[in-house]
Amino acid sequence: MYMAIGSVEKALKIFEYVISRKNGARIQDIAQHMNLSPPAVYKHLETLVNCGYVYKEPQTHKYIASYKIVELSSIVLRNVQVREIAHPFLVDLMEKTGMTVHFAIKDGDEGVYVDKIESARTIPTISRIGMRMRLYSTGFGKAILAFMPSEELNSYLSRVKLVKHTHNTITDPDRLIHELSLIRQKGYAIDNEENEHGVKCLGAPVFDYTGNVIGGISVTAAATSFSEQTIVVVAMEVMRTAHEISKKLGAS
Repeated sequence: MYMAIGSVEKALKIFEYVISRKNGARIQDIAQHMNLSPPAVYKHLETLVNCGYVYKEPQTHKYIASYKIVELSSIVLRNVQVREIAHPFLVDLMEKTGMTVHFAIKDGDEGVYVDKIESARTIPTISRIGMRMRLYSTGFGKAILAFMPSEELNSYLSRVKLVKHTHNTITDPDRLIHELSLIRQKGYAIDNEENEHGVKCLGAPVFDYTGNVIGGISVTAAATSFSEQTIVVVAMEVMRTAHEISKKLGAS
């Protein structure tokens, strides 16, 4: 049983490595990276080939990831009822604010973007559906943290190292806890160029029928777009949208 699980784990790690290589990977490269013998790597690759996850390029003898993972990812996203429920509200929020809108679901100690509505009226962003983001330095993420149960938040802070990404990133746990307290009072969070220079986000939490926070929505624009008056107006729209999505998910 243990050997079977170990074999699956190795195959998955090989698959992840192949995906990470833009132009594919040779058996020797994988063997060196994984500290495995070439015959062992070949065995796992043949399984992945037979299942349609990778293919071998005949000229270069490199193994390249197929589009099957994209197909499976699309199925997962299609089946995420939460995203389907939220989507029209996100479109409406983008149209009302003129800002790019994101919807992220909490997954472990990070958030994963499950939807993005890009606005042509603001700066382009490198974010994409499926991208994983930190919670402590993003608008939606801080909104999630602020409304976590205290035990869960304390556990998160004990595990996650607060790494500085910009001059404004909060890396002191006590300071972050204080900010999260203010976010709970206001109902929304601001990423004040804490994740990326020149970019601000404003986020609010999304709850499900159990009353637990499951994710967050946010609007993104150039930092110069967020005047005090704009923050007041946009915050109301973001909180209203998050509330409407939460109601659709059964939250009271």
